[in-house]
Amino acid sequence: MEEQRRKGPFFLLVVTLILLGIGFYVAQHFEIAGLDQVTITPKSERPADEVDPIDDLMFVSANQAGGRSAGGYAAPAAYAARPSDPEQKVRNLRIGSWALSGFGPSKLASEECRLNLTRVIRKFDVIALQQITAVERDLVPRLVDQINEGGRNFDFVLGQPSGPSDRPEQLAILFNVNRVQIDRSQTYTVADPQDQMTYAPMVAWFRAAEPSVQSAWTFSVVNVRVNLARAPVEVALLPGIFASVRSDGRGEDDVVMAGLFQADDSYLIPRVMGTDVVAAVDSTTTDIFSRHQTCNILVDRNRTNEFVGRGGPVDFLRLFNLNLSQAEAVSSHLPVFGEFTATEGGGG
Repeated sequence: MEEQRRKGPFFLLVVTLILLGIGFYVAQHFEIAGLDQVTITPKSERPADEVDPIDDLMFVSANQAGGRSAGGYAAPAAYAARPSDPEQKVRNLRIGSWALSGFGPSKLASEECRLNLTRVIRKFDVIALQQITAVERDLVPRLVDQINEGGRNFDFVLGQPSGPSDRPEQLAILFNVNRVQIDRSQTYTVADPQDQMTYAPMVAWFRAAEPSVQSAWTFSVVNVRVNLARAPVEVALLPGIFASVRSDGRGEDDVVMAGLFQADDSYLIPRVMGTDVVAAVDSTTTDIFSRHQTCNILVDRNRTNEFVGRGGPVDFLRLFNLNLSQAEAVSSHLPVFGEFTATEGGGG
């Protein structure tokens, strides 16, 4: 009995030291979150909406893999998909486009819809949005406020309301101000005196924020929304819009056309835009039901060497483990993206 009493304090001391060591290790390497439901996650893991999962969930198409697209042309070496250089000081820019299937007050009021919208948009450096109802003028500012909760730093520009008088829409471009700078004096709506486009395209000019001014990539984003009921007529106008933005007097030759085109790349490239233009989405559907390709990002292959040949739709259903009903409450369209170097001329 005497020997057991002597061992007792020593045993308690050893146990105490072990528990303190475990506690110190957990505090150094893990974060404990929640009160009613405690969760422990490694500190090395970023929150879900800060992780970079697009690479795993993008669809690599034929021309990105160095093969032939549906249009029948081979991707040039400048557009061959290339991995990011681990020593590159500034990571590439992700420019996206997303048709929101009638984004209005009810979608913004839905907590689940709002959450899914914000965590998808945070994945992009610049994203063009279409199908925003224009009756409530504070929709986009309120959405951006939600995106910026938790320390993000997004801003926006809006196009003029256009479309049928009983259901006007707005186009918007949202952007991460830590990644790009905007010249608001260069933001405008494309002139359309004959109202050939149901929804007036908008243009905004950007410069990559992180490289030096001398080496930073500058570019124009053209946000386009084609009316499905007039798609053949309006799609035929796209080359003229593309050319007019490039020759609008600002001297900017890098034009990124993003939007809801209501046509797939097999039609857009060979029949409308011509083979000098390359599509970020190639031979892949862009709706949540995997039926149609209606959204894309287009660039001139001869002028925009900054496009690295990576792009496609982002499967936000898989990304956030949503069913079709949950996804459709956000949009029936998948967001699409193209990846570009942040330095002029495609340099690392």
